[in-house]
Amino acid sequence: MSQERRAYAHPIGVSVGDMTPPEALGEKARWLEQLGYSHIMVPEDYFYVPALVGATLALSATREVPVGTSIVSGLVRHPAVLAMEIAGISRAFPGRFRPGIGLGLPTWLEQMGLMPEKPVAALRESVTSVQRLLAGETVTLAGKQFNLDAIGITHPAIEHVPITLGVMGPMLLRLSGQIADGTLFGAAAGLDYFRFAIAEVEKGLAKAGRSPEAMAYSTVALTCVHSDGGTARAAARPILASFLGEFGVNILTDAYGISEQLTAILQRGGPEAVAAEMPDEWLEDLTLVGTPAEVVEKMRRWLAAGLDSICIFLPDDELERDTLELVAKEVIPAIRG
Repeated sequence: MSQERRAYAHPIGVSVGDMTPPEALGEKARWLEQLGYSHIMVPEDYFYVPALVGATLALSATREVPVGTSIVSGLVRHPAVLAMEIAGISRAFPGRFRPGIGLGLPTWLEQMGLMPEKPVAALRESVTSVQRLLAGETVTLAGKQFNLDAIGITHPAIEHVPITLGVMGPMLLRLSGQIADGTLFGAAAGLDYFRFAIAEVEKGLAKAGRSPEAMAYSTVALTCVHSDGGTARAAARPILASFLGEFGVNILTDAYGISEQLTAILQRGGPEAVAAEMPDEWLEDLTLVGTPAEVVEKMRRWLAAGLDSICIFLPDDELERDTLELVAKEVIPAIRG
């Protein structure tokens, strides 16, 4: 069993919204720990809150809950700098820091002039260099993306720091199976994608001669819970529609089998048409919405499909507070049994 799987008291955590300002992160993290969530993730959506700063603030304000990043781009920081920062946080908060690394959205990387020609090779160089540096090695690498000339960090990690990869496509999923401790799936994924993605990660595990037990699987999930299921669905529908409208078709919609239909909607009416035209099934299958009992059942199906943990989020402050309180009161106890 992976170290990440042992780290959480139960499967349900929270991804704090990227609109939460840094000065409010500590108080929010403390509240989430008091509610009983098993872990907290701080996203690094560019250009909002720096996740390593946010994670440090959250760790400082809490006592026991693990805190992770979901995700920092492995291209934005040099791996020597990223390893130095991860090691520093992990040493200050032993056993509690769970860094997540990925490529980041191409749009953001292109804005910064950082989009690599070979994304898989670039991420491999970044992550494996970080892992070696954390372990105290001195690293020399003349890579396609990064160069390291006999670099070692003065204060390496004093324990194994599990690295999660936040990736989507098949080649990167297989890379995660080869080198990572955990794989994080994106929002609006759903069961069809989970099955597809886990199968790809397992190919990477097999190629590297690693046991399936070496990998933990998690996802970020748009979640809205209300005592009246219709109210929850009405609140979450425009949020899911905005995601689908903004990001369009991708590997997630391909796996779910809606890419052609989504493309047709976007061509007819643009992103604004998605909320009006998307079938109700999309909301049911790609998010966690409904009454507490309905969300418990959906979570159980997702966990049974292979997930080890689910990090919920809702990008609306008022709705989020109500959902987080209700999940803590009724969903977590049911999932824990």
